[in-house]
Amino acid sequence: MQSKSTRDLILDCAQGLAQSLGFNAFSYADIATELGIRKASIHYYFASKHDLEAELLERYRVGFIAELNSIEANVVGSSNRLKHYTQLYLNTLKNNRICLCGMMASDVGALPEELTPSLKSFFKEHVEWLEKIMNAGKVDGELSFAGSAQSQANVFLAALQGGLLIANAMGDEAVFSKLSQSIVAQLK
Repeated sequence: MQSKSTRDLILDCAQGLAQSLGFNAFSYADIATELGIRKASIHYYFASKHDLEAELLERYRVGFIAELNSIEANVVGSSNRLKHYTQLYLNTLKNNRICLCGMMASDVGALPEELTPSLKSFFKEHVEWLEKIMNAGKVDGELSFAGSAQSQANVFLAALQGGLLIANAMGDEAVFSKLSQSIVAQLK
């Protein structure tokens, strides 16, 4: 097994800190301490924290798209696909984290302008994917809902993002589990 590069270890550590504490709540010193490296090593790969943030956002976005493609390729049925989608969020919560893009969205006013397009893309891609799944489910009679699939997709994503925040704040994973089951059930 090949070990991870220093760059990947830095990104992994920063992502964990960002998803659990918020991006503005940690520094390069925190990463250096956790990894047992010097801050200069982090600056070698990421000259500024904004550079690190941009790389994290893009890596997270691309990784999530791969997960969506995997669900679509390997899971049969719209409601099952939606359940698997909610499981991605639950897995994040089980690691005492919330969605990186949800965390960044809560700090959108403090984000560098150059990150806004990638952050918008993350949410746009998710709504489009959910809309496609919901449209397919409605066409084949598996899902039933009033209004447009796009509107339902926005509600679904907002419920999951908000559910993560609430469950995390309450320290109760069951809150999110019940919410995710409920929003899928309401579409049947």
